[in-house]
Formats: sequence, C-alpha cells, structure tokens
Amino acid sequence: MATEISDYETVLAGYDVGLFFFAGHGFQFGGLNYLAATDTSFADDRSAAYTSFRLDDAIEAMNRSNVSIKILIIDACRISSVGGSRGIGTGFAPIFAPRGTIIAFATSPGQTAKEKGEHGLFTAAILEHIMVPNITIENMFKRVRNTVYIMSDSTQVTWEHTSLMGDFVFNKGKAKIENNIYHADAFRDEFYECEMGSKIYDLICDLKTHNYNYQNPVIHKMGKMKADLMKADINDLFVLGRNLYQASGNAFSITNFFDDLHSNLNNYGKDVRRHLLNGMSYEIYFDSKAHLRRKFKTHKYEEVLSELLSGEGNESRKFICNQLEDFEQKVFYVPGGEKINITVAFNECFEEYGKEGTVYCIEGIYMEGQNILYTEDGTELYQYSEAGYFHKKMNTTELEDFIRENLVVTRRNITIDYTYDYSPKTDDITILVPMNQQLLRYAN
Repeated sequence: MATEISDYETVLAGYDVGLFFFAGHGFQFGGLNYLAATDTSFADDRSAAYTSFRLDDAIEAMNRSNVSIKILIIDACRISSVGGSRGIGTGFAPIFAPRGTIIAFATSPGQTAKEKGEHGLFTAAILEHIMVPNITIENMFKRVRNTVYIMSDSTQVTWEHTSLMGDFVFNKGKAKIENNIYHADAFRDEFYECEMGSKIYDLICDLKTHNYNYQNPVIHKMGKMKADLMKADINDLFVLGRNLYQASGNAFSITNFFDDLHSNLNNYGKDVRRHLLNGMSYEIYFDSKAHLRRKFKTHKYEEVLSELLSGEGNESRKFICNQLEDFEQKVFYVPGGEKINITVAFNECFEEYGKEGTVYCIEGIYMEGQNILYTEDGTELYQYSEAGYFHKKMNTTELEDFIRENLVVTRRNITIDYTYDYSPKTDDITILVPMNQQLLRYAN
C-alpha cells in the first residue's frame, strides 16, 4: 500500500482532481487512524497498528500534490474488530481535512458497516448515485446517506468531513462531441505536426518563429491559398488559428487582420472561418500543453469575443464555452454568458508618495459579495502591503481595462462599481494595483 500511494502521488502531478478509495477495515490506535491491509496482523493492538497503513499518509500524499480537489472515500467499519484489545479505539480518531479535501466514511463514529452482495452498503449506494448528472459531490453524498440509512434499517449513517472551497460534480451530463472534433495534439500543439503534404505546414512554421519578418507575409500567402484552406485538415486549420492569434501581438500585418476580423474571416468560407476562430479563441485561454493559462492572452481578445458573439460565430462560441465549462474557479465570463457585476473596494494609503496627492490601494475586488482578489499562488486573499508585491500605478480608466482583460470580458458585458469613502469620480487619482495576483472564485 505504501508503494502504491507513493506512485499515486507521482501520478497526481498531471491532474486537477484526485480520488482515493478504500474498502476494508479501519481503526484507530494511539490517536492515529489506520487502514488494514491483507497482511495486517490482529494478534494484538500494536501488531495491528504496525502492519496497517496510516490514513494520514494517504491524506498527506494528496495534500502535497497540486490537485485542487482531493476526494477520499473510506468504506470501512469505524469500530474495532480486535477481540480483547484495549488499545485500539472504537472508531476513527478526529480527522483533519486540508483545504480542498472531502473525506467520506461509510459510517458515523462507532458504527459497523453492513454489506450487500459483493459490496458494502456504502459502495453500493455510491455506485447508484455517482453518475447522476449535475449534482455537487456534497449532494451526491446526501443521497448516498439516505439510501444507506434506508437499506440498513436505520442503523447506519454515513459521514463526511469537508473543506472544499468550490463545487465539484462527478458527471456534468454535457455532450462531449464538440470537445473531440480535434485531435489531442491540436489541443496540445507544442509539438504539433501537420498531415504529410499539408499546404498549411509552412504557414504554421512561419508563425511559430516569433519573427515578424516571417510572420507578416502569412496573411498574403493565405489570400493566395483560399482553395487549399477550404480542403485543409480541420486540425491544421485549428492550429493555424491558434498561431495567428499568437502572432497578432507581434506582426503588424496580422494585427491589421484582427482589426477587421469579421470581414477577413468571411473571405475564407464558413467551415474555414469556424476552425480558425475556434483556434483563436482557444489560444486566449489555453497554453501549448492544453492547460488553462495562469494569465490569459488578451492582446486581441475583444476582436475575437466580438466575432464569437456575432451570428456567424455562434458555433465557435459554443465550442469555447464547452471547453471552459470545467474551469469555473478562474473563468468568470464565458462568451454570450450573463453580464457580470464587479465592485472594487479601496483604502486610502497613508504612505508618502511625493507630489501625487492621495493614493489609493485596493482592499478587494468583489463579485456577488465575495472577494475574488487572491495572492499570486491563489491560496490566500490579497492584502495590501508594500513589501512582497509589485504594484502598478493606474487611474480608474486603466484599472477598469485591467479588470476586463483579467476576466476576458467585453465592456458591454461587465459593470464596475466602487465602494469606499473616497470615491474616484475622475481619473485624477492614483491607484496602486497589484500585478502578481489572481482573480479566483475560490482558493487553490
């Protein structure tokens, strides 16, 4: 078990959610909780403890990982089965659930867990409810508790310890077809290779150089290759769109292409524009490893969002919304979604700032009454301090642009209000805005 947990901890590095499931016998000894192994000796209390696996070791292994949601499901009796042993407690010792963790037990403290067929009642109930679409994990375990209570003739009550900061759903019940129209290598395009003989290969290679002398001619080449683009592989078009967006912050001809994106995309026909636009929108949010970006790429985001919200961009809007559905912690606005309302709270800074007059520092940025301004690692709410943070001086117009870019939202889809004693009615004030920060719905 120790070897498996060590391997599991290594595997967790590639995931956002980790789950540990155990079915068997559990007990406490000396204030610690243990899971019995197939070779655990129950000759006496110390033998049982020394030949079992500490539950805390599994919890700590998950806590050391970067997964944001940690789920432990323990289908075990919580009462000693060691005859005559006085050292082993009748039930698990108190459990500490680190932030972002839920630990679910088959029974309340001191209860035995009943079985049904090849499973315990707890596991059987989980299998019954885990695939119900679109219910949070807490509500799923409530259904499990009701089922177990009824099936055990009111003698077994399941139990959870939780410190989850956000919602988790096992089965979102959404169609995955749209997600799978492209090859995995197109989503993870770091080492993407076009199909043999592809006419688009040279275009993508030129865009990937990050050299505007090679990037600028791509738009002209595309204009001469309309027929080839219409026959191109959809993965090539998707990756071409990604790289066009990447280059639009560097090469002037591509920047000009995005300045009139609607007309320019319409030159290539419905299917080509769709796959190019899919790639452009995906590049805003996701990096070359298909991971959500720490900081979104926003140099031409308003042009892309405007196109997504047009009639011709509807299919691409559905595509990117589908991609973003699992990232509610960091993605506050999806194209076409509800308008969001932000409130910025200021404090007056009393440090000396020369001749600039009154300087304000940000106390918090609020959405639906919740502060969404976190530190750089996303583990704690941001608190103003001159030491440890890089701040940039802005006026209110610059601050609002900064917030919109961080949230990837257009002007018409956000309202920004202020709450503080010193209301900035004009741009004639200075605001210290933290640069190494994150806007999150809940902590990492």
